[in-house]
Amino acid sequence: MGPGVYQFNRHAAGVLRWVVVISLLWVGVGAISASAAPRELRVGVYSNEPKVFVDEDGKASGIFVDLLQLVADREQWTLKFVLCNWQDCLEALRAGRLDLMPDVARSPEREALYDFHALPVLHSWSQIYRAQGSAIHSLFDLQGKRVAVLKGSVQRATFLNMMDSFGIQVSLVDAPSLIEAFALVQRGEADAVIANHLFGNFHSVRYGVTDSGIVFQPATLFFATTPGRNAEVLAAIDRSVQDWRSGADPAYAEVLRRWGVQAQEGGMSPLVWWSLGGLLVFGLLAALTALVLRRQVQERTRHLQDSEQKLATILDSVGAFIYIKGRDYRYQYANHHTLKLFGKAASEVVGHDDTAVFDAATAAQLRANDRRVLEDGETLEAEEVNTQLVTGETRVYLSIKIPLRHADGSVHALCGISTDITERRKAEESLQIAATVFESFEGMIVTGPDQRILKANQAYARLTGYAVEELVGQTPRLLHSGRQDAAFYAAMKTALRTTGSWQGEVWNRRKDGTEYPAWITITTVRSPEGEVTHYVGTQTDISSRKAAEEEIRLLAFYDPLTGLPNRRLMTDRLQHSLAASARSGTGGALLFVDLDNFKDLNDTQGHELGDQLLRQVAARLSGCVRMGDTVARLGGDEFIVLLEGLSPHAAEAAAQAETVGRTVLAALSQSYLLGGLSHHSACSIGIALYADARGSVDELLKHGDMAMYQAKGAGRNTLRFFDPRTQADVTARTLLEAGLREGLRDGHFLLHYQAQINAHQGVVGAEALVRWQHPQRGLVSPAEFIPVAEASGLIVPLGTWILRTACQQLVAWGQDERTAHWTLAVNVSARQFRHSHFVDEVLGVLEETGANPRRLKLELTETLLLDDVEDTIERMEQLRRHGVGFSLDDFGTGYSSLSYLKRLPLDQLKIDQGFVRDLLTDADDASIARTIVTLAHSMDLGVIAEGVETCEQRDMLISLGCLTWQGYLFGRPGPAEALQAAAAAHVVVP
Repeated sequence: MGPGVYQFNRHAAGVLRWVVVISLLWVGVGAISASAAPRELRVGVYSNEPKVFVDEDGKASGIFVDLLQLVADREQWTLKFVLCNWQDCLEALRAGRLDLMPDVARSPEREALYDFHALPVLHSWSQIYRAQGSAIHSLFDLQGKRVAVLKGSVQRATFLNMMDSFGIQVSLVDAPSLIEAFALVQRGEADAVIANHLFGNFHSVRYGVTDSGIVFQPATLFFATTPGRNAEVLAAIDRSVQDWRSGADPAYAEVLRRWGVQAQEGGMSPLVWWSLGGLLVFGLLAALTALVLRRQVQERTRHLQDSEQKLATILDSVGAFIYIKGRDYRYQYANHHTLKLFGKAASEVVGHDDTAVFDAATAAQLRANDRRVLEDGETLEAEEVNTQLVTGETRVYLSIKIPLRHADGSVHALCGISTDITERRKAEESLQIAATVFESFEGMIVTGPDQRILKANQAYARLTGYAVEELVGQTPRLLHSGRQDAAFYAAMKTALRTTGSWQGEVWNRRKDGTEYPAWITITTVRSPEGEVTHYVGTQTDISSRKAAEEEIRLLAFYDPLTGLPNRRLMTDRLQHSLAASARSGTGGALLFVDLDNFKDLNDTQGHELGDQLLRQVAARLSGCVRMGDTVARLGGDEFIVLLEGLSPHAAEAAAQAETVGRTVLAALSQSYLLGGLSHHSACSIGIALYADARGSVDELLKHGDMAMYQAKGAGRNTLRFFDPRTQADVTARTLLEAGLREGLRDGHFLLHYQAQINAHQGVVGAEALVRWQHPQRGLVSPAEFIPVAEASGLIVPLGTWILRTACQQLVAWGQDERTAHWTLAVNVSARQFRHSHFVDEVLGVLEETGANPRRLKLELTETLLLDDVEDTIERMEQLRRHGVGFSLDDFGTGYSSLSYLKRLPLDQLKIDQGFVRDLLTDADDASIARTIVTLAHSMDLGVIAEGVETCEQRDMLISLGCLTWQGYLFGRPGPAEALQAAAAAHVVVP
């Protein structure tokens, strides 16, 4: 028995045949033999495969077309097929534009609009097909679903009535054709589609739909024609149908087989026709009796069919497995769910016993249970464990088997209703297991939706230090340690709300106040309606695991002897450092440190002392670097130092790396206390810059290693750079720094003076400029040695020497009335000015030399002023109170702010030579110079321009209001004697 197939009572079917016979008596037997005149018939064709459709060649095809062609050949008709949509076809038929329409289900409404022949051509029924993956298995699953249906079809109204009777709300989506209806489901615009079973089975695979098992509205299909116009055509069709169903014409069965449809019963046997002759002798009385009988049978048949239809719909909509077995233990009926479970068609089940479906053991068990019902008349309720023959799957069913009795009380069959309780049994087993686990698993609690603890096991109590009674009614907040903030718990709640579960590490506090790490898992329990009913939490103390993880981490990433990062961790950090350096543009360096003669210590004093030395070296190395730098031990006596965040310029980065390297050399060369004895050691350092490695860790390590061996080859206890050019620069810089120290010690520095000229007074002073008289190289430019002095810190003692020498010159000038009024400007570096003893040093030099502080003018740069303005003002005020003046050098090239410029105790602004150089050709430079002059005058400050080289520049400055200058126009810097000679020769500008 197929899914949802209606089985008509054989007795009712026999009565129906007699009714049809008696009805034909009234129509007139003579009409059967009437012949249709040859004619052309216009036949409507729409898409309803396989019954009627237009094939790929544009020709009419299908079951009805083939059957109509048989009639046409017999009646000598000419058929003209007209393609149209279903609704358009019906309208054309009603209007007389078509003569015949195939595949029309008969209904009272249509009988009022069209004429039909008497005998049905095909039996059909309607089925519901669902989208793949859709959970539609019964009528009740259609609640709220979208169902596509052919517009104007009989299924539409019948389906709506059926839904109303069950109180099910659906949304119908009308489609102009069945193809479009199936396409709606395929596109996701509908959840299911209604079609006759022939069309649906034919197209289900193509459109990705599947039979839901819901069947309704058995129907008989006919040819329809325009009312009152084609009676002879309908009569001819009835004659052919009679022959087909009687078996006189086998062509009908052949057509059905060709289209994959089983030949349908319903044709009347020849014996019935012979009986018609006998019936004529009964006359009008028999006819009258037959008429009454026919009406009664029709009424009873209609009621029976309606009841069968409703019963079948209900049985196929029920989720249980319902079946009927006869006394021969063979199936007489199986509903849709039973057939689906067996994976068989109705024809493969009905008429067969359980051995066709289940294995031998299951079949024997079922027969034993069935025997108690069929033979003993018991109503049986039992659990049955069934194993299917094909799949081998075993499931548990709760079966209720009821005996079906005749009127005399004898049992003729049993009705079985089985429910799959496999999952319920598993759930019960799971609950039993869960109950056992709950009391054996580490730390489990169950809370309500308000998170208050409803139940806690003993393990949870032991873990937290609270008794179970103390925990019940509390919330897990009782255990919060405070290590996790509110954002942490907010994220936990969000995860529970969105995903239904959360797990992670939490630090909790026991009743005694001790804290411990726990691994927490929380699962949300919801009702079938989706409401949160409980939370289930598990908690495991992971203190041991954390300790083990930490130990593993230390072993994996740290040197067990020194505690420093090992090669693995260092390599990882170095890779990240190189990547960060590439992104930010900052520099970096790797120092490869190797202890000198370490093997001798191990060989002579033993490894214990060697290990002590390595631990002390590691400690000293860590003290030589910044917090963000990395010190690692590669193994043996080899160490690595990673310096990050150095200057982006290679030369400056090299200088910074060299400074750290020399600090390391000094730190590791100090004596060590090993085993109560003093030990001296040293190291060789190879330096590789990030810029030379091109992002490669291996390349950088190789460079550092090679540079380290170069240091060892150079005599040990020294450092070397990998890049020969960098090494040369560092060597030159080192030599220059050493020369600076010697020059300061041996007095190789001297001061030159550049005159400062006033338009009306002539020479009013000079700027002191330091020069280095190198014993071998001669005069060295300040541009070469001043940056080295700044970087090395030698600028402080050099600046002190310059200040003292300048003050001594002021004393000398003060003894000559021609030069006694001159001022002397001395440049002060930022490092010198920030020195903690700078103010005391300046005042000490003035007191020591006896120079007039009012003749001393200190030149400061704008960048110096930006760093700690308040401290700068305080230092300047202290010196100002003793008469020392201040000039702001290179004004306009920095970041001067008027907000603090007016607060500084300045005496003079100095226009940078960059503005003076293009004064005559660049309007912007002229405008800036004018602004500086105006600003100086408005603030009652003096103003001087440097770099004046031409008379035109001087004259332009005069026009702007700047009347004091210095530059090559008035002489190059030179000794004090040369300045006095130039002053005597200078002519004052009128």
